[in-house]
Amino acid sequence: MNDLKTVILDAYDSDMLSIKLAAINNKVRFSILEILRDFEKINKAEDGSFKKEPLYSREINLILLNNYNINITTQMLGQHFKQLVEADLVEEVVVKKEVPNKIGRRSVKAYVLKECAFESLFLDVSFLSDELLTFFDLYKSNQRFSDGEHCVLTIFNGVDKGKTFKVHKQEKVLIGRKANFNANDLSSSTILLDNSYSTVSNVSKPHLKLFFKDDGWYILDSGSTNGTYIGDIKVPTGVETKLKANSFLKLSKGNGGAVIYCSF
Repeated sequence: MNDLKTVILDAYDSDMLSIKLAAINNKVRFSILEILRDFEKINKAEDGSFKKEPLYSREINLILLNNYNINITTQMLGQHFKQLVEADLVEEVVVKKEVPNKIGRRSVKAYVLKECAFESLFLDVSFLSDELLTFFDLYKSNQRFSDGEHCVLTIFNGVDKGKTFKVHKQEKVLIGRKANFNANDLSSSTILLDNSYSTVSNVSKPHLKLFFKDDGWYILDSGSTNGTYIGDIKVPTGVETKLKANSFLKLSKGNGGAVIYCSF
């Protein structure tokens, strides 16, 4: 182990994760995201892509009132938009619109949902409300276990969604798919994922090792079949990689992969 190289990947900004989650955890802002998402669906182009036609604040305010029974001032709505923009979830643009009580088309601020809004959370812009709310619930549950002595791992997708594991600084944990193993066949320092995570390496050749040393938590992928990712960046094989607090690990990409949230 000591002969291995060590790298630090700044693949995911934990501060931005907190900003995104704070922006999501609000009824008005969540409703705005749904409005922008649904408006893109309505304006789907013939080739199947989404047409980016921004909505301006007056239009969104009317939808909030009529469809969500949310009545807020223009100034307050502007504060919500500011937080969504700062969270990199919504893009602000300037468009020409016919404004009531004004002659001719005027330049007004409008908003569109960013294509990559939830990419770092492994969700896309077609998210469903219950999926995103479940995501936030899992995040809050994970945070309750944080005590400074453990790395807390929560499974965010698939059959094992919601399972949480606490790994102490003195433990080294192997993570992999069950294959033909039962929990009783292995030590407590092994995290077995369901076999439905078909592209995750099985535990006989663990997909990943998690451990604490010196100044932080590290992972080691010794050569899994389909790779490990922090955010969207692949972890080098055979290299000790230091984790940042509040990181998302993806064991393999696409169907059959596992998404694990790590906090410490």
